Amino acid sequence: MKNIIIVGAGGFGREILYLIKDINKINPTWNIKGFIDDNASALNNIKCDYKIIGSINEYEPDKDDFFALGIANPKTKEKIINNLKFKDAKFATLISPYAYISGYVDLGEGCIIFPMSTIGDCVKIGNFVHIAGSMIGQDSIIGDYSTTTGYSNIVSASLGKRVFVGSHAVILNERKIGDDAFICAGSIVFHHVKPGVKVFGYPARKINI
Repeated sequence: MKNIIIVGAGGFGREILYLIKDINKINPTWNIKGFIDDNASALNNIKCDYKIIGSINEYEPDKDDFFALGIANPKTKEKIINNLKFKDAKFATLISPYAYISGYVDLGEGCIIFPMSTIGDCVKIGNFVHIAGSMIGQDSIIGDYSTTTGYSNIVSASLGKRVFVGSHAVILNERKIGDDAFICAGSIVFHHVKPGVKVFGYPARKINI
């Protein structure tokens, strides 16, 4: 079995723990070493059978370690990944046995596909993307470091890098979402979204909060 360490002991990281456990029930693959987190008290008063074994900044990867990133924020995700890669860290791509993935899907390094996710035909998913209970329609493109969350629906659209898609948001066919855009929960995107813009509503419009 290969060693794996979860980066971040918050709610997202703990969901990854259970995803890894689900994988191991079907095909024992991973020896879970625990979490690394700069907040040493992140698991205080939390029921969890694994511990924080060090900080993100100070942890030195062993040659046999793999990492799974439990951070949802795209910009924070990229920063942490770059810091760990500078130390020659390796990242696992994890796919829940309770996700559905079509035959012709490109998955990049360090992707995590959570339970109840559905990924259609000819989808291209970049590096370090989290698909958390989302539906990704055929021919969609999801850029590096992006995160889609529960029940969001990307319908044959193209997302740039570091895009965040909130729960229950819908991005309609052939829409283009620029780098660093933020799609708020429950929004329906009828138009292209420019880089760095946050949108909210039905139809989704730019907001400044």
